[in-house]
Amino acid sequence: MKLNNIKGVFLDWAGTTVDYGCFAPIQCFMKVFKDEGIDVFVEEARQPMGLKKRDHIIEMLKIDRINNLWNKHFGRQWNEDDINRMYKRFEEDILLILHNYAEPIKGAIELTNILRENNIAIGSTSGYTKSMMDIVASNAKDKGYYPDYIVAADEVKAGRPYPYMIYKNAENLSIYPLNKCVKIGDTISDIKEGVNGGLITIGIIKGGSELGLREEEVKSLSKEDLTRRMDIVRDKFLKAGASYVADSLEDVKDILYNIDKILGISTTEERKLLFTPGPLSTSEGVKKVMDYDYCTWDDEYKNLTEKIRASIVNIATKNTKEYTTVLLQGSGTYSVEGTLSTVVPKGKTLLICSNGAYGERMIEICEAESIAYIAYKEEYKNPLSIETISEIIDKNKDIYALAMIHCETTTGMLNPVKEVGEITKKHNILFIVDAMSSFGGIPMDISDFNIDFLISSSNKCIEGVPGFGFIVCKRSEIERCKNNKRTLSLDIYDQWRVMEDTKGKWRFTSPTHVVTAFYKALKELEDEGGVEERYKRYSKNQKLLAESLKEIGINSIIDKTVQSPIITTFIYPNNINLSFNEFYKKLKERGFIIYPGKLTKENTFRVGNIGKIYEWDIRNLSLCIKEILS
Repeated sequence: MKLNNIKGVFLDWAGTTVDYGCFAPIQCFMKVFKDEGIDVFVEEARQPMGLKKRDHIIEMLKIDRINNLWNKHFGRQWNEDDINRMYKRFEEDILLILHNYAEPIKGAIELTNILRENNIAIGSTSGYTKSMMDIVASNAKDKGYYPDYIVAADEVKAGRPYPYMIYKNAENLSIYPLNKCVKIGDTISDIKEGVNGGLITIGIIKGGSELGLREEEVKSLSKEDLTRRMDIVRDKFLKAGASYVADSLEDVKDILYNIDKILGISTTEERKLLFTPGPLSTSEGVKKVMDYDYCTWDDEYKNLTEKIRASIVNIATKNTKEYTTVLLQGSGTYSVEGTLSTVVPKGKTLLICSNGAYGERMIEICEAESIAYIAYKEEYKNPLSIETISEIIDKNKDIYALAMIHCETTTGMLNPVKEVGEITKKHNILFIVDAMSSFGGIPMDISDFNIDFLISSSNKCIEGVPGFGFIVCKRSEIERCKNNKRTLSLDIYDQWRVMEDTKGKWRFTSPTHVVTAFYKALKELEDEGGVEERYKRYSKNQKLLAESLKEIGINSIIDKTVQSPIITTFIYPNNINLSFNEFYKKLKERGFIIYPGKLTKENTFRVGNIGKIYEWDIRNLSLCIKEILS
């Protein structure tokens, strides 16, 4: 993939491209203060990191605890002579050790190679002086890392957070305009330097001073502890104005490709990023496998179907022997209709619990298929009431099954599936759950939730493409559906029976390309770390989106206690002289596709977080929304 629109990249040194964890200056700062009789904490020594080193000492002296210790130890306030003396000793100490702290951080050499292949100028800035940088740069170059130009802190009028080092780089490398350039660093002062210069900024967590850990320490931490610490750093960078935050330097190349795409977007851009709850933006790998043709009768293809069926059950529950799955051609609604029309026998009653458009669609299906039903409806902003559901069941002893939506994509609300499952089990009622937009993106075990039939589709959280749905169900319950069918092609019992008996054959022509794409998507879910990790990514996306839009007065329509990480419905601001259609068009021109509101009385719009959507995509969308609505 080519980078065509980024003009230049400015890299920091210690903690970003060399000296993992940024330890060379830290030990010298701590030693200088100790020599003065003042013991400082590592956190205090790191607090001003990224500044010109003399400025760094001044900022440390200003810290209340250190200032008080100084006054107590010396009986006076520190002064200019003290600063000069301490800085002189710092300089002497660090010049002796810098050659040992020039090892390129993993990803640094690869990144500069990519930039050079794309003819992108590589500048660099630092809190080090020129004499310090001469040592670091020379040793780093011997190890394979070198930028095109270097500016040290003492070569300009003022160091960070002033952007003068960036300006000097740009002048000597003939880079313009700066709003198409990227600044990459590991400290708050790095971010502010980039922001003040009008650049796109990327903060680096692992290897950086803000995290402040050696590589072996990062690897030894538990996943939970590392995530917690990284989230703290991430929040600091974002509050400082970072456009993006990368977990490590190795992740920067993907962010640069995304930035380049955004910078190059025009009204003729063909590919758009879908912020929708399905269809959604898929990976290049998923798209790639659809370049080939497949035969439905072939044993290899049937084996693929069987692997998919087994994978779906494994995602759904640990109780895999009790459950099975059936795949059905068509959209997710086909599978919902197939399930309702097959599971509920003639003469039996279905209770439908609805608080949005997709609960209403179940009612439409029952009307069309002549399925007897009772409808419990709540307003779209209201959660379903457990007490009301219990009361309805107590008053209607002939209820055979209960159907509800897990994540109602009208609003993004998560309904209380687990609690309702306990009620259905108590009353020996079949439990049918439309988990169309939640399966694969929200952790749950359907056996623990007492779900008998769960419905989803290929183009949702598994991140495949549209073309078929699937039903995960108890073997014992689908066996009971043998003579229930109301239709031919939507009879999920016959579909399941054929797949069972023939080991993967579909009754009618299957969507072969969609199936192979789904299999690839399942592999990618596994590679990401499974449903738990995907849930974390989606949740971070949703939180960042909601917080970013709230800053400009755009609020979500439902309470965050019932908000899903799948899709968020926002109230469109009334004080904006711009119709939703105009707003939508302007976003589309910039490469972003969102959803209009659905079944809501307020003027709303919806934004999905699922698919190949990452933090930097959310940041870009938020920035565009702010720009358009301002």
